[in-house]
This record gives sequence, structure tokens and C-alpha cells, in this order.
Amino acid sequence: MIIEKKKYGFLDMVLIPFKVSPMYSIIFAIKYIADALMPTLSIFATASFINNAIMVYNGETSLSSVYLSIALIVGIMIYSTLINSLMSFVDCKRNIYFRRRLVPEMLEKLARLEYRHIENPETAQLIRRVCPNINFVYGGGMINSYEHQFFQNNVWEMYTNVLGVLEFIIYFLGITITIFTQVWWIAIIIVLVSVPVIYFGNRAGGKNYGIYMEKSKVTRQANYLSEVMMSREGTEERNIFGYVEQLNTEYGKKLKVSAVLWLKAFARNTIEARLCGMVVILCFTGTMLALVQSVTNATITIGMFIALMGTMFGLSNKLSWDVNDLASKITEKRKFLKDLTKFTELEEQEDATSKPKKNMTFNKIEFKDVSFKYPGTDKLILDGVSFVIENGKHYSFVGVNGAGKTTITKLIIGLYTNYEGEILVDGKSIRDLTQAEIKGLSAVVYQDFAKYNMSLYDNLAIADIDNSNTYEQAEKAIELVGLSDAVTNLENGMDTLLGKIGKDGVDISGGEWQRVAMARIVMSNAPLKILDEPTAALDPISESAVYHNFEQISKGKTTIFISHRLGSTKLADIIYVLANGKIVESGCHSALMAENGLYCDMFNSQVEWYRSDVDEKEVTGDAQKV
Repeated sequence: MIIEKKKYGFLDMVLIPFKVSPMYSIIFAIKYIADALMPTLSIFATASFINNAIMVYNGETSLSSVYLSIALIVGIMIYSTLINSLMSFVDCKRNIYFRRRLVPEMLEKLARLEYRHIENPETAQLIRRVCPNINFVYGGGMINSYEHQFFQNNVWEMYTNVLGVLEFIIYFLGITITIFTQVWWIAIIIVLVSVPVIYFGNRAGGKNYGIYMEKSKVTRQANYLSEVMMSREGTEERNIFGYVEQLNTEYGKKLKVSAVLWLKAFARNTIEARLCGMVVILCFTGTMLALVQSVTNATITIGMFIALMGTMFGLSNKLSWDVNDLASKITEKRKFLKDLTKFTELEEQEDATSKPKKNMTFNKIEFKDVSFKYPGTDKLILDGVSFVIENGKHYSFVGVNGAGKTTITKLIIGLYTNYEGEILVDGKSIRDLTQAEIKGLSAVVYQDFAKYNMSLYDNLAIADIDNSNTYEQAEKAIELVGLSDAVTNLENGMDTLLGKIGKDGVDISGGEWQRVAMARIVMSNAPLKILDEPTAALDPISESAVYHNFEQISKGKTTIFISHRLGSTKLADIIYVLANGKIVESGCHSALMAENGLYCDMFNSQVEWYRSDVDEKEVTGDAQKV
């Protein structure tokens, strides 16, 4: 386990990459140390070459005395030329390796998170900062520079930033010690000038990460608008309603806010860097004049003077820009580690990635005085709800939007555990069941079901991934949900790729996608089948046929139907009517109609709607005859 639940600090910038790959970490550490030593080595090589060349010119020594210094200079040039090309190739392999090690682990961590963290905006934002390549709640393309950084890149950048600090320290010490041996007081001035530069860079890093946190919120909103304007799913409505121009204007406003935040940080960093740079330049100008005086006094050689001049220019640039940028990045990564600490502390279900338990059975599922409100809200969605689901019977939950019907199914499938009261499976609290048992207990298809861009067969087989004999079952499921004719028209039958991502992919209709989702639930061997508005895209006749077919294959199973079309509720043995978070009526269709209560009113209002529609057509037809 590379990423553990702990408090992460500065030392972890080194420890995490070493846990991922000691080999790559050591290779790059050697490279950075070598890079740091090159400037100091170059000073002595250049000074030696110039001094010996002058002596050769004056006839004081032979030409062979410059060979060693020339060899050193050429060696440094060859190193600088080849090492960067070689390390680019090594870094490419390193990036692939880090991705293979870290991404699966982070995805598994995300899969184990309690569902409430996925829906909570605050923790969702935290997850996006730690794993910016993961889209699970808020859609959209990624336009922020930070948003292009995958988690593994953040981990590696922490390490390279630390190596950058180590490189600068070695480089700085090598230069200052060299200068100290020549003119000691100039070295002390350089050290004193460096202190405020490093301070301002560290301060800028903390402010930059704060701006990034604010900027990422705006960017997420812009990303969503971008997806709405470009997604295939919204093509029809974009053309019908013509809202692109208005959304594009709003999108531009979000980008402008994001840009202003970025420019604010950039401007501040630039001003501080320039001010520091001016101080450094003025200081170094004085030191250069002092070095000229040292040359005239023969305190240092001409070769050392020329070599130091070039090095001083390089050091000036590093202190003006590189140190500020490096200190800023280190501070940003320390803020990232704080986010990583919070991320690892998010509650998770340890066995959440386990596969559904096979051959699960139950006799009774019971809700006893269950109350529930979504995290971060005060409104009770369920308020003291009690009911029983018995094995082998068909149930239907009805009520207006927001009555709590879908919430009940989310509690049954274990998405939320922060409820009051008891949910019992054969007398055992559902909280005490393993995730494998909860997954094996039920199969569900929601109105916003998933559309997998894979073959039709694979779309169904994932409902029972451990069953190797599913092709025949898939054909049976397709027939039961009324997809047989559509599959016959597909060029490759069940092996046809659905969606437009892959080559030769076929895009099927919304109603056909819903049938695919229903066929998937047929493939599952879970004893409880839950259908939450799964037939919204079907016409009433097709919906009725699907429900009647489903009734046939559900014999011996337990089903829960949720539908606003109350005609389907006639198939239920027991109907639970919800209102204001409570069950206000229960019974079969005929019993509830006899009570003449809320269910009867809801049912009659739909019947009246259809009857009015029929009467209108009859009147229109009579008028045409006249």
C-alpha cells in the first residue's frame, strides 16, 4: 500500500516516490546532483583553460597544459547535451511505471469511499484537487493547468521539486564556497541577498495554492457548461432551444473569473520576482566591480574572474526567478499534502471492492422507524418509515417527486448508512452485512442508468461477471425485454459495439438503451430486483409489455417497482404510498382504490388524463365528419 491513512508532511515528498520506485528515484537524484556540480566544475575548468591559454600565449608554458582543461570543458558540454535526451526517455518510462502503480490504487481508494463523500460538494472538491483526472460528479473537459495534472504527476513533481531544492543548495554552496576562497566578503553578501528571495517565494506558494482552490471551483462550473455545449447527448436540445449563445456567454464569464484569479497570482509573483531580481542585480553589479578591483590587485586570476562573471549571471537569474518559482512550488505541494491527508481520512468501506456474494437469499427486509436526510441538509426525506419486503412478492412504491421513493432503494443497496432507525435483513442489521452480501442481495436499474461503450453482450454480462455460461442467458434476457428484433438488425448481433467511441460502434435509441439496462438486471442472480423508473423512455404499450414479461421472469424473485405511470402498480402484491417522507397508505391496487385515498386520487387523475385525450380525439373526429 503506497498511499496510507496518515498525516503527510515534507518528508513524504521523498518517501512516496521511493515507495513507488526506488530505482527511478535514485536515478533522478544522481542526475540532479550531477547537474548541481557541473557549474562549479565548469568554473575551475574555464578558469584553468583561460589562465593556461594566456600563459601559452606569453610563452610561459607549452600547449599541452591546456589539454586537460579543454577535455573537462568538452566533457561538460557532452554531458549537458546527452543527459537531457537520455533522461527524457527514462522519464517517459518512469511516468508509465508510476501511472501503473498509483492510478489503480487511487481508483480503488475512490471505489471504497462512502457514497456520501461522492455527493457532498465539499469533499467532492477535495477529491478533485487530489485526483484531478477523476470525473465522477461534475462533468466537463479540463481546462485548468492544474486540472491536467494527474495524481501520479503531482507525486513525482513533489519529488523533483525537492531534488530541485537539493540541486540549488549544492549549486549555491559550490558557487559561494568558490567565491569565498577568492573574495570571502562577496560570498557573505550573496548569502544575505538570497534570504529574502527565498522568503518571498515561500509566501507566494501558499497564496498561489489558495487561489488555485478558489479557481478550481470556478473552473469546474465552466467545465460543466463546456460539456453541455459540446456533448452528444445535448445535441438535439441545443438545436431546438438555441441556448448555445447564452451558455457560451456564461462560459466566457466563468473563464474570465478564472483568468483574473490566475493573472492576480501571476502579477503578484512577477512583481515580487522583479523586485527581488532588481535587488539581486544591484548587489551583483557591486560584487562584479569588486571582482574587477581584485583582478587589478592580482588577488584573483583573469581566468577565475571571467569564469566567475559567467557564473554570477547564472546565479543572478536563479535567484531572480528560479528560487522564487521553486519555493512557490514547494509550498504548493505542502498544501497538496494537507489535502492528501484529508483525502486519506475520508471514511471508506473496506470491502467495497468485493464482488457480489453468490446465491444470496432472504426471507424478509424490514424498515423500522427509519428516518433519513442527505448529508449537509436539514430536510428529512424519510420520517419514521416502517414497512416490510417479503421474499417472493412484488412491491411498488408510489408518490410525488421528492417523496423518498428512490431514497429507500439507495438505503436498501447500502449507499447510505447514516440513517436513524433500523433496516433489518432477516433480523440482522444491514449495517452488519458485508459489502459482498449487500451487493449480492439486490440488483437495481435506475432511470439514469449507465450506458457502457462496449459490446451489447458485455453490457449484459457485467451483471454476472463470474458466470462463464452467460451467452445463452443474455439471449434469453434480450428476448424477455423485447430487444430481439433490434439485435437481429445489428450487423454483429450481440457482439456489436454500442456507442460511438469505438470503430463500427452503433448508437441505439434511448428506449433500446433502457431495455439493455433491464436485460442487465435480468442477468443478475440477486434475489431482489429493483426497477426505479427504468421505462421512462418507453411508450405505455411497450412499458406494459416489458412489465408483464418481467413479471414472468421474476417468479420466485422479489421485485420493487417505482413508476409514475400507475398502471404498472397493478402487478404489485403490495403498494406503498409515500407522502412527506411517510408511508400514508399500503395495500394492493383494488384495496387502495376502495379506500378512495391519495393513491386513488393519483390513479384516477392519470386515468382521467387518458380519458380526456380519447374524448378530445372523438370530438375532433365527429367534427370532421360533419
